[in-house]
Amino acid sequence: MALTTALGPDNTVVVTPPDAVGNVSGATCPHNLFLASIGTCINLVFQAALRRGRVPAEDVRSVVTGVYERDESTGRSRFVRVEVRTTVVVSEGISERRVRHLYDLACRNCPIGNTLEGARLALEEHLEIVYAPQLSAETRSEAGQTA
Repeated sequence: MALTTALGPDNTVVVTPPDAVGNVSGATCPHNLFLASIGTCINLVFQAALRRGRVPAEDVRSVVTGVYERDESTGRSRFVRVEVRTTVVVSEGISERRVRHLYDLACRNCPIGNTLEGARLALEEHLEIVYAPQLSAETRSEAGQTA
């Protein structure tokens, strides 16, 4: 059984139980929404930090995984750990220290991650920096840089 959930006046999402996700086209489950909200929040704040820091990035993406456990004594289940592995593609010559600093700022300023602070959940963020020989003119322009 799928449910349609409103996420504001103009946005809906089709949600199913985790074991039925593959059976309903375009559906996801609450577990995926939770994990996606964390990874997406970090990435959006990271992209904003990169723009403000005038660091052009060709790509920013994350793989988000969660460890989900069930307490047999209480019957309750929950995520106990979430891991966000972000990869950013930047130009050669951009300081790794600067990119990591901007990523750390993003992790500290993600409202979803901040909401989880103090929860019985370990949130781990990791960054991989990939250097590209030359970024497109469009990417440099978006970061406020010219050729």
